Amino acid sequence: MMTTADGNTARARFVVLNDEPVEDGRGDLLGVSETARSLTDLITTSRSSTPFTVAIDAGWGTGKSSLMRLMRSQLEADGVPTAWFNAWTSGPDALEVLIKSVLLSFDRSILRRGYHRLARRRRLVGVARIAAAVALSAFGLRRLVDDLWQRLTVDAKARNEIRDVVREMAEEWVGSGSGPDRQLVVFVDDLDRCQGEVVLTVCEAIKLYLDVPGLVFVIGCDQAVLARNVQGTEGAARALEHLEKIVQVNYRAPVPDEAAVRRLIDGYAERSGTGELFHDGLATLVAQRTKRNPRRIKRLINSFVLEYRLNRDWQRFGPAALVRIILLQHFYPGFYRLLTGTGDRDFTREFLTYTEVRAACRSGHPTDEHSAFFTGLGFAEPPTTDRDRMLALLTEAEQELPVEFPQLASNPEFVSLLRELRDDPEFDTLRTHLQLGVHPVSEEPVSYTVDDQPPYRKRKIRPQPENGFACNILWIDDRFDPAVDVPVSHDTLARVRNRGFDIHIEPADCLRTAQRKLAQWTPDLIISDISRDGDDAAGFDDLAALRVEQIYEGPVIFYTSIVTPARIRRARELGAFGVTADPDELDKWVEVVLMKQRLAK
Repeated sequence: MMTTADGNTARARFVVLNDEPVEDGRGDLLGVSETARSLTDLITTSRSSTPFTVAIDAGWGTGKSSLMRLMRSQLEADGVPTAWFNAWTSGPDALEVLIKSVLLSFDRSILRRGYHRLARRRRLVGVARIAAAVALSAFGLRRLVDDLWQRLTVDAKARNEIRDVVREMAEEWVGSGSGPDRQLVVFVDDLDRCQGEVVLTVCEAIKLYLDVPGLVFVIGCDQAVLARNVQGTEGAARALEHLEKIVQVNYRAPVPDEAAVRRLIDGYAERSGTGELFHDGLATLVAQRTKRNPRRIKRLINSFVLEYRLNRDWQRFGPAALVRIILLQHFYPGFYRLLTGTGDRDFTREFLTYTEVRAACRSGHPTDEHSAFFTGLGFAEPPTTDRDRMLALLTEAEQELPVEFPQLASNPEFVSLLRELRDDPEFDTLRTHLQLGVHPVSEEPVSYTVDDQPPYRKRKIRPQPENGFACNILWIDDRFDPAVDVPVSHDTLARVRNRGFDIHIEPADCLRTAQRKLAQWTPDLIISDISRDGDDAAGFDDLAALRVEQIYEGPVIFYTSIVTPARIRRARELGAFGVTADPDELDKWVEVVLMKQRLAK
């Protein structure tokens, strides 16, 4: 619900933003139409220099396709013919699709004469019938191009004729224009999403078959991503070498400045109906955390729109609360896990209190009310008049607070976001709602699984597979239910299994259970909680016992809901691999540890 100008409330109407490239200046929120005009002027004033290739080099989601679409619209408005070719969707047929795109841009009379010349060379039959079809419809034109391609690719000798046939038609097309130096501009999009073989095919087509006067190619790709995508594929080095050779003009699109990205956010908010939800502070935060990437901004807004419309639970708390929750979930996942974790600690209130105490200690004006923050953490009541002592205590206190707190306290946009969320009258109910597991749908949800082997009591340690590496993980956690919980993501399990691992995860709810299982087999890795049965150091104490008794000397990862500097230091003292609350980080660490274990054996 949102408040109207007359003070009444009305149900908000939010709409999803589409992901189509901008086609004309009316949809140009980033103001790149001027850039498009400069590039098209460069192309049209360089007619005598054709053939040549222009590369639009820009990151994912930053508007390459929109810039190219604007260029195409301006060229066609100026009477310059164009063709559009998507390299990614063409796949293994890239050569055929690209050359056909060029041929279909030529006049049908030129295609017909070119076909007749080829027919006379190769004594083809049925020419009159096909030529008649061409005269009747556009379908006939496409049929002629298809038949022409088929004739040119029947054998190696015929394929060698492609360049000559295309060159002849292109030269005739250029010369048949009303003015000198006629042009055809061919746009090649999504090359950076292709594998090395397709990139090589496209580059070879441009250089070997379509390197003819009158043709200009505009290639849109993120060259850094392209280099990563083709790495290790067949023809990778040749593909990059060919791309470097065919590009004469390289334009690196800049990241939008603050004013441009603010216009973009305002425009997206207006179109989606979310304008009242993104005030200056939130807009600044969105711009910073998305690195001013238009597609990320659009996806963030769409995530909110879909969640609010599809999940009626959120309508109880209102759209403003949901926006802030989604911002926390997407941009500050560590704090979001603290907020939604089980337990009575209100980390939102705790953080805001910490920021106040931090500011007061640094300014030298702490009060008795601020002293309660330290006593709540187990410190003796500090002398608030001693600034140096207060700062020293603050440093000590930070060792017991989540590691995210000091860094986030320096982020005014985050502090403002959290304060607005905490000031919501429904916040406590909302926090309970989140703790019960009713979360917004993540932009990239992760699915989890567990090993489906029979319980431990029914088997012994898994034998070494014939063509792989047996890997056993002991998971120690009193709350871990192997039928429900998931220590490692499905994607990680799939990756390590593809590398030859036969992986199994074994649960243990306490030290005694772990000792019993460790007496019968030795895991390659232990993943353990820290807090257990009201003891905030149980996981550490258990590992210390296992080390002292020399039961287990291998790698350990602590997976917990709260990571503090003190916990990191204790884990390091025990020789553990690390402490994390991030499932993605856990996945990466598991892969690293298992690969090290495999190399060691």
